[in-house]
Amino acid sequence: MALAPADGGRRSRRGFAYQDVVTLLDCLDMLDGQWTSVSWEDLEDVLCFRAGEPNYRQVKTIEEAGIRHSVASVCKAETAQKTVETSYLGKLFLGKPLPEGTRFTLVINEMPQRDLHEFAVERGHPRGPVSESTRSAVITRLNGLQFPDGRDIAWCVDRLDVLVAGRTIEDVEREALHRLAPHVAKLLGIGATYEELEEVMVWLMKVIERSARALRPQDFSLEDFQTIMEASVLKATGRRRDGSTEPLMTLREKLRPAEVSEADADALHDAMLAFRRRRRDSIGARRQQLDDLADDVHSLCTVTMVERRSGLIAPGPDAYQATVLKIASMPQVTDRTHNLTDALATLSDITARCLNRYADVS
Repeated sequence: MALAPADGGRRSRRGFAYQDVVTLLDCLDMLDGQWTSVSWEDLEDVLCFRAGEPNYRQVKTIEEAGIRHSVASVCKAETAQKTVETSYLGKLFLGKPLPEGTRFTLVINEMPQRDLHEFAVERGHPRGPVSESTRSAVITRLNGLQFPDGRDIAWCVDRLDVLVAGRTIEDVEREALHRLAPHVAKLLGIGATYEELEEVMVWLMKVIERSARALRPQDFSLEDFQTIMEASVLKATGRRRDGSTEPLMTLREKLRPAEVSEADADALHDAMLAFRRRRRDSIGARRQQLDDLADDVHSLCTVTMVERRSGLIAPGPDAYQATVLKIASMPQVTDRTHNLTDALATLSDITARCLNRYADVS
C-alpha cells in the first residue's frame, strides 16, 4: 500500500526529524531489553516504560553554534509571564503520573555546560551523583512548581538525567544504522548491505512519522516493534525471517511500464538516494518545505492515477509523461522554491514505495 509522505494529524513535521531518529534509538533500546514499551507524542516527546515504570523523555536541540544548555537555561521560563511551569524542566516534570520508579530524561544535541553536565548519562547507563550545590541550584530556580501525590521539585530533580545525543541528524542516523545492523542480520541470517540497512531505517522512520501524526498516541510493545522491524526488513530486502523471499521490485522495474530506459532509471535511482539523504538531514523550515513538496507530488500522482484508470490517460509512457509534466508545472517548481531535480527525485521516491503507479497488473 502506498504511504502518503506527510499526513495531517497531531503535529506538523516542522523540526521533528531529529526527534524521530532519537525515538528510533529508544525503540532499538527496547529490542535490546531496556524497555518493555515505547510511545511518542504522548505525555512527552517519547515515553518509555520498564515494567510499569515511566521514563519521560523530552528532546531539545540547539542549532546555533557555540550555545550550550545550562542549569539556568533549562529552568528559564519560555513565556512573557515568566512562570517556571513553562521552562524545559517545568514542562518535563509537570502534568504526568509520577509513580515510584519514574525518571525524567532531557535529550539534547550539544554537550551542556559544566553544571548541567553533572546530570549527564550514557544511553543505557545509570547516572552518577550530582553535587549538592548543583542540585540546590535547580530546586531554587524551579521554586513554585506544584506537584500532586506528595511529590516535590527535589523528588523530580533526583530522578533527572541528561542524555547527549549526536550533534546532527546525520550523527544520530549513523548510530541508528550501527545499532540496526545486528538486528537485521539476526532476522536475515546474514549481514545486510549498507543500502539495505539504510532502506530499513527509512521504513522504520515512516512508521514513527505516521504514528506521531495520528490522532491518538499508540503504545508499542516489544512484540509490536519486532513485527514492524520484520515488515521493514521485508520491504527493504524482500527477505523474511524464515528464509523465504518475495519479489522486490526496484525503481527500474517499476519504471518499465513507462518505458524508461534502464540507464535513465538507474540515474533516477541514484538521484533519489542522494535526495533521501538530503531530506533526512534537513531540519526546520527546509524540512517542512520538503515535506510539503512530497505531499503535493503524491497528490499529483494520485490525480494521474485516477485519470489513467478512468481512461483519460493511456497507461505506461503516457501516464508517466503526464505525471512528470504536472510536476514540472507545479508553482513551487516554476517559482524556484524547489528545483525540478528535487521534485523529480521526490517522484522517484514515491514511485519506489508504490506498486503499479503507471500501469496496473493485467
